[in-house]
Amino acid sequence: MTRSRRIGAALAGAVLFGVLTPPAVGAAEESPRPVTAGALPTPQTDGIVLSVEIVGDTVYAGGHFDKARPAGVSPGGAGEVPRDNLMAFDLRTGEILPWSPSVTATEFESSTDPGALCDSVGTDRWRCDSVFDITAGPDGKRVYVGGDFDRIDGAWRSRVAAFDAAERTLVDDFAPRVAGRVRAVSATREAVYLGGAFDAVDGVERTRLAAVSPTGGLLDWTPEADATVHSLRAVPSHGRVLLGGAFDTVNGQRRVALSAVDTDSGANVSWQWQAPSVEDVVTDIVTDEKGNAYFGSYNWHGTNPRFEGRGAVRIDDGSTVWMDGCYGDTQSVAVADGVVYAASHTHSCAALDAIPEDGSIDYQRLTAETAAVGGSAVRDTNHVSEGDPVPELLPWLPNTNGGPQDSPWKNGPWAIDANSEYVVVGGEFTTVNGQPQQSLTRFAARSVPGAVHNGPQVPFGAPEVRRNWISRDVTIEWQGTWDAQNSAIRYEVIRVGTSEPIHTVTRESWPWEIPSMSFTDTDAPSGDTEYWIRAVDADGASIGSPRGSTGW
Repeated sequence: MTRSRRIGAALAGAVLFGVLTPPAVGAAEESPRPVTAGALPTPQTDGIVLSVEIVGDTVYAGGHFDKARPAGVSPGGAGEVPRDNLMAFDLRTGEILPWSPSVTATEFESSTDPGALCDSVGTDRWRCDSVFDITAGPDGKRVYVGGDFDRIDGAWRSRVAAFDAAERTLVDDFAPRVAGRVRAVSATREAVYLGGAFDAVDGVERTRLAAVSPTGGLLDWTPEADATVHSLRAVPSHGRVLLGGAFDTVNGQRRVALSAVDTDSGANVSWQWQAPSVEDVVTDIVTDEKGNAYFGSYNWHGTNPRFEGRGAVRIDDGSTVWMDGCYGDTQSVAVADGVVYAASHTHSCAALDAIPEDGSIDYQRLTAETAAVGGSAVRDTNHVSEGDPVPELLPWLPNTNGGPQDSPWKNGPWAIDANSEYVVVGGEFTTVNGQPQQSLTRFAARSVPGAVHNGPQVPFGAPEVRRNWISRDVTIEWQGTWDAQNSAIRYEVIRVGTSEPIHTVTRESWPWEIPSMSFTDTDAPSGDTEYWIRAVDADGASIGSPRGSTGW
């Protein structure tokens, strides 16, 4: 791993994480339901998408790519169009929109390769123009972008720019000059906060953090971080800006990976959460209206304990709400309708008793968990102790591959955003649910017309059928399957020649926890008799097994 993001958890439960916030007392609530797990037709790019942002019915995508093409089209195929690191498409239809700003940067000389997100344009010559972050203004009227670029549509825009969301045109009077990479942008009505690896704005020293006005003027907001800031989230209702990244100190005080500063002064504010390792890197932070912040992380060294999964803290003091204890780098998180969606390569969630190491799934790259506390950790693992509050893992299991064989990361998904109807994912992947699809995909809630279900999975083998030659009864045994968007599956035993099932049973099924079942048919006819099993989920999606026979 490269050192570019961080976050952490506790060496011993509440000690490092700060005071654990207990779950509310009262009647158990029904778990929130994620969107469906079947991918909708979505545009593709020829590279990597590092950020996606839903603004109304438009999805903005930024990253490192040269072209975009419709769903189902191979590179170079019909409908492919030029796109320079930024593109937009219709959230509901998946249609590529005509917005096509030219995003580029000045070439420079260096004997050191600046990395895979820059282009080689000759011997020791490079161009770095990737877009790392896209965020909407508080009223949705502007879209801000941050990255490595220094020109957009021929106009000088040094690492940060703003577009009018209605006209999709560059905002003329917003042109601060940032001396270095911008990785994160968060906007309020009064300020646009920037985080990254820069050391100055408009020629004035700023150490990886800065704020400018909506007209681009540099503000007197001067916190400092000692390493790259990867994510920030301004929460003016709490008077705080949350910071995530690879830093060990903020304003000279030890604040590893995740912290908060005052929105006006930039001074450190009270903060309880502490990372378990200085190698932890916070990658993304999102907030909800309940006063919680959700974040994801990776660890660049791989030591234990380490924080690579997801966590939730209170915005007002950084006290821990829950940690999931999972391993596997988390690149991005989103929250909608009580569900925390994540883009990661999750594995070994022992605290949740899920996704075991060396199980049937190598990496689960898209996950959904409850925003609220869902229970207690079932065992000590990594930075989580038995009994600590954890979220509930929800049945949403679409998946992608890691990306091209020549990728230096093979992270698969890098970016995720969500609202009450859709989840949009961007990254470097080239397949979604086993089908060709490059760098972008989307999923819809059940209420959305055309939502694609991804139900019981294959292979689903034939039942084993045996007749007792004394009683003449027939015993049918079978192994279940799993479902990508429901945990419960109804299994129906069908005797060939009958119109209705002769037996039904509902069992919870996960890819790592497949149930075995049996039924004895005491009314079986004589002679060779065939049976098969139908698996049906709550959405009505179903598959059938091959037949098993008493005569085989």
